[in-house]
Amino acid sequence: MKPNPGYCPDEAKGKRVKGRLANGDIFGDKPTVKDGPLGWAADGKSGCRWTKTGSAFDIAEYEVV
Repeated sequence: MKPNPGYCPDEAKGKRVKGRLANGDIFGDKPTVKDGPLGWAADGKSGCRWTKTGSAFDIAEYEVV
């Protein structure tokens, strides 16, 4: 996995990502809806928040699915 740069990386734009939050929780390894895709939307209306705020829910590391 790669560290979160604090903004949506070019390689992730328009794609889905999975990874680890600052609190250690893993995200995106299971579909959010039955038979849905893996990962979270990296950008767009329902996309991830990439900014680093010091929150336990900041993205720490990611990988493109």
